[in-house]
Amino acid sequence: MFNTSSFIQYHRTKQGLSQKQLATGICSISYLSKIENKIIEPSQSVFESLCERLGIPAHSIESASGSDIEDDIETLYKLITKKNFTEAHDLYETIQATLSPFHHDDVQHFFKLIELYYLIETKSDRVTNYAIDNLFNIQSSFQNKKRYYFYKIIGIYYIHLAYPHQAIVHFIEAENVLDEYGLNDPDLYYLIAATYTRLYEPSRSNHYCQIAKEQFINTFLYPKITDCYILFGINYTLLQAFDIAEHYFFQVLNSRPMMDSERVTANLQYNIAYLYIEKEDWDKALTYLTSAYEGFNTSYEKLRCLQLFAKIHYHLQEYDTAISYINQGETLSQQIGDQKIRCLLWMLTHEINQTVATNTFLLEAKQQWIPYLVQRGENRTLKELYILMAESLMAQQNHRDAITYYEKILKLGI
Repeated sequence: MFNTSSFIQYHRTKQGLSQKQLATGICSISYLSKIENKIIEPSQSVFESLCERLGIPAHSIESASGSDIEDDIETLYKLITKKNFTEAHDLYETIQATLSPFHHDDVQHFFKLIELYYLIETKSDRVTNYAIDNLFNIQSSFQNKKRYYFYKIIGIYYIHLAYPHQAIVHFIEAENVLDEYGLNDPDLYYLIAATYTRLYEPSRSNHYCQIAKEQFINTFLYPKITDCYILFGINYTLLQAFDIAEHYFFQVLNSRPMMDSERVTANLQYNIAYLYIEKEDWDKALTYLTSAYEGFNTSYEKLRCLQLFAKIHYHLQEYDTAISYINQGETLSQQIGDQKIRCLLWMLTHEINQTVATNTFLLEAKQQWIPYLVQRGENRTLKELYILMAESLMAQQNHRDAITYYEKILKLGI
């Protein structure tokens, strides 16, 4: 797994040392030459002395050789999955420092894959320009269990980019590898469930969420169980089974230790607010949304709240307030590049201005927003847009085209 001869030769030439300068007092020049030409392997004492002269701790190289570094990379994966980012950061830097071009290609490829996972979960800006094609080019190097890591992490990458259609394909491939090797990972089932929710398939999501919840219970992972309960609540909201959704949401809200952070509480309050919007209980929706907004820290989370604030005030016929939130949301969405929220704000603006039944609205929807939402798999937002378009066409007495969009709505399901 580790090429000792090339390693010594590389670092010797990099530092501008001759064979004589490196070998003096350690071994003969001919002995060093044989090492570098792969004729012999150095003894332990000689190797340590050569590394010391090159300024590289031999023990760190040896611990990174063979299967040891692969074990470290797998440990890094587990730390990331558990969101133990402090230890993950330290181990990531250690692996980076010890991994060299002289390790086997499979080891380097494995690290590149787990590195992508690390960058995504730590919200690094480097993900945006990550050369994902390079991972696809080396896909064949991921065999056995590593195939599972590949499919799962590529799925997470597409979720990060808001491409749930592509993500679910890779998550299902990962599930197939799980079944093939008898592996167990409730985190994957949760990811599949959450992705089906994004794809507006709440019933299918509930199936996988139930599997994930049962496995998390067996391993006493209470924060993950909390995630499952919240996802159940979201799914039952989409299914308009509001009583069941409230049961799940408030079971989490009123329990300990399931509520373990301000962000979890804020996320839960946001989803309860969405539930009450669906029930058209605007006062309760506003109360929970205000609490969620105060608890959120990221621009994306704040933006989601601004869009719902605008929607609530629109339905309360407080149009000036709604427009104020829309303006704030448009500014923030442009700053962070969130097109989906921009689309929702665009639709709401037309509703407030009563310009839905215009050709301008229909043309922009057809040319810009429908292609974007279809490509991204944003079926929930797509359904909202189809409803507006169908109503717009009906208002124009264009019943034939309106029926076309009603049919599209039916095909989307719930």
